[in-house]
Parts: sequence; structure tokens; C-alpha cells
Amino acid sequence: MRIKPAPLKRLAACAAACLLAGTAAAQDAATPGQVRIQGQIFAVPDAGSGEITAPLVEVIPFRDEMRAFVQNISAYARSLKPGFVVIGRGGLGLVTKPNPEDDTQAFPARTFMRAIDGVMETGLSRPLPVIKGNDGKPKKLPPEVLDAHKRQEENIDTAIRFGVPVFDLDYAQKPAEIDKLYFRSAKRGLIPFVAGDEVMGQVPRWPKGAYRANPKSLTTAGQAENFLYVANSQAFGSGYDYIQALRDSNHDIVVVDVYHGRTPLTPDAINQLKYKKLGSRRLVLAQLDISSAATYHFFWQPHWKPGDPEFIGNPIAEDPDRHRVRYWKEQWQGIVSGNTSSYIYGIIDLGFDGVVLNGLDAWHFYETGGEDE
Repeated sequence: MRIKPAPLKRLAACAAACLLAGTAAAQDAATPGQVRIQGQIFAVPDAGSGEITAPLVEVIPFRDEMRAFVQNISAYARSLKPGFVVIGRGGLGLVTKPNPEDDTQAFPARTFMRAIDGVMETGLSRPLPVIKGNDGKPKKLPPEVLDAHKRQEENIDTAIRFGVPVFDLDYAQKPAEIDKLYFRSAKRGLIPFVAGDEVMGQVPRWPKGAYRANPKSLTTAGQAENFLYVANSQAFGSGYDYIQALRDSNHDIVVVDVYHGRTPLTPDAINQLKYKKLGSRRLVLAQLDISSAATYHFFWQPHWKPGDPEFIGNPIAEDPDRHRVRYWKEQWQGIVSGNTSSYIYGIIDLGFDGVVLNGLDAWHFYETGGEDE
């Protein structure tokens, strides 16, 4: 798959020209002190003075941009392959939209939920932590922790109410702890998987086969009772050993990387993974991070650096070979989806049933001021 990035729009220059010309588009202000131009919102410095004393500042609705990105990916993929599965990892916080007039209220993001086949989060079935004081007695948790937990539970309820499956990913090694996590998750109405660690580089030995292994064939993600996520295949050795290990499992959904080492999986290998050990049909999904780009990715160019091209952000501290991306930029979105050179097109061409889009919670990093634009 060779990427030919789409041309990048230069909205800021156009915004300034439109504002100075007094066009109708510029007059369509989103709120006092703001102006909407070509679908983008800009803040007008010193708006009350009647004079422009500084450059326009683009106001980016990070959550809305992520929803729109996922919706576009879904629409493109399904136009090529009807029934293509799209699961958003980190997307639970996007199933509702906060009320701009009262941030204690939220509304269902119906268009976003119609575009996806599930959301995936980590640790949804774990109980709230217990903090003990010097006297050994439990202390009341901070309000922000309780509020975050409440919002999480409300988002889970919203997703389930609108028919969006919620996949619960967790980590444990002891069988007793693994069993507890599976029990809590299933009781909450979630679809669980407990990996041995955050590397997710093996097929867990417990429970044997798969949690709630069954002989049914799947056509949709919502039919799953379990899933297997192998994010890193390095420990499996050869490609043959890797595929055989996954074939010898009975999970309803298998999530893997497009690559084993430096070599992409073949259509034949992917087709082999589409059947459980029991012989029934399951779904095989590819993982794709839409919030970061690594220097070892096939599309990475040697001259790229933060800000050049402009969608490349700073390296991630814990993984310096990987850079955050400004996911709302058109050039990055063209690399991911929308054309025959895109990553999504390649995933479909290889024969995957769908995709797990990682990094849907990246909006939080930017919304909280994680990086200056």
C-alpha cells in the first residue's frame, strides 16, 4: 500500500481574507467573538473593538472532529464492503455530547453511534479503588473520580440502549482474578477479554479455549460473547506459528495487527483466521491507530518531523518512535481513509472483516491543552 496524501487546505489565510472582505460566510458567526468560515470556527481577537489587532485563532472542536473522522472512515469502508465492522477503542466518551449550556447534561451522539459497531475501553468492570486513611478506614474518593465514574456508567448505558456493543478489555494473570473480571464484565452486559498484560502479545492460557466458547457463526460484532486481541505478534516466532496459534482458539472475534514483524499478513492467512477451532465463522479485525504515526510505519517519509507535514505532532514520551498526529488535518485523514492508497482500502483489500480504530480518546489530550497549535 503506497500512500498519496491528499492536498491540504490552507484555511487560516482564506479565513483572514474572507473576514476582511466582509463576506456572508464570515458573518455566519458561531457565537459572539467567533466567525465560521468554510465550516471552520475562528476566534476573533478583540472582537468588541471593531478592529482586528491580531491573527485569527482557529477554534477546533476536538471531540466533534474525532466523531466526524470516524464517521467518514465508516462511510468509506462500507461503501467498498457493506457490513464492514468499525469498533472505536477509546470511543466511549464520544457516544454522548455535552449540553453547551449545562455541562452536567449530555445528549446521545446518534450519528456517531450509527457509524460504529462497538466501542472498546479498558477496565470497565473493575470496581472503584479503595483509599484508606492513616486509621486504616476507607476514605471518600475525590469528587473528580466519582464524577468520571458516573459519566462512564452513563455512557455505557447510552451505548447499550442505542444498540452499540461495549467491549471490555482488561489485564490479569491469576485465574481467580481473571474469572472475577469476566464475571463482572458479562454481568454488566459487556463483551470481555482479559489479556495477560498490556503488550497483548499472546493467546491467554486461561480460560482454556475462550471465555464462553460457543459453536455459533458470527455475522455482526453484537453477536460476540468474547474476543481475542493480539496487538503484538513478535513472541509467536514465524508467521506460520503465529497463524496456527490463533487458529487453535475459539474466540468470536480476533483482533490483530496488519503486520507480523515487517511483513503484512496475506489474504490466505486472514482467511484461515476467520474460522474458530470448532469450525464456525468468526470476525477478524485489524487494529489501526488513527491518533498517532510511527517512524516504522510504511507511509512514514524520511524527512518528516514535528510540524512538517503539519499533521505530525511531537513524539510520545513513552514511545519516542511514535508521534501524535493532528487527526483533524485533511492530509492525515487521506492517509487513513478515503482513497485507493489509504490504509483502510489496504485493510479491506487484504480481506479483513473490519477494524478496531485505536486512539479515539486523543481529543482529550488536545482539549486539555496537551499541545499548543
